[in-house]
Amino acid sequence: MQKTFYIVDDHEMMRLGTATYITAHSDWSCIGNSADGVTTLADLNLLDSTGKLPAVVICDLNFDGDDSGFDLVKRIHELYPRLWIIGYSMYLAPGIVQNTIRSGASGYVSKSAPSEDLLRCMEHVFAGKIFVQDELQEKLEQYNNFVDALTRREKEVLELILRQMSNDQIAEALDLRQRVVANYVSSIYEKTGINDRAELVKRFGP
Repeated sequence: MQKTFYIVDDHEMMRLGTATYITAHSDWSCIGNSADGVTTLADLNLLDSTGKLPAVVICDLNFDGDDSGFDLVKRIHELYPRLWIIGYSMYLAPGIVQNTIRSGASGYVSKSAPSEDLLRCMEHVFAGKIFVQDELQEKLEQYNNFVDALTRREKEVLELILRQMSNDQIAEALDLRQRVVANYVSSIYEKTGINDRAELVKRFGP
């Protein structure tokens, strides 16, 4: 497989600058970029139809204030499971990192990391390995230990809480009744010893 990549970011200078850096400092080639999920999926469909699907998609997680990047990662992974996805975002919170990986990404690098870390991540995922930048590894391990006691559904609810979604929004996203969501939230509080939504977001959210 050729070392090609596609980059998604709603800031033009960011995506073009990142693409320029990668191509100037490696043997990777950029075959496209976009500012939103709709354009990305259309481009990938076209590239797939011509046999030119990229090896890696580098994806921001926030488009125009909407955390749609998580849904885009999940959708790309569902449609093109052989394609490696890297979350590339300003977020440093371990809950966000874990949510990105669970959505289907193979790597995560923050935009505050050295540029070399993004290249390292690309090489690792291209080799079939999971990569999270070194500075986030310890916090991610702490977060995973923190949620070990939670059920699968409670983890899903927690991830949406960390995306600062209300109980109503969580109920709609997971197709649950609001009372059921409230019960899950209460269980999360009981199991974690944190009884405040804002504290959960402060410790593990963006």
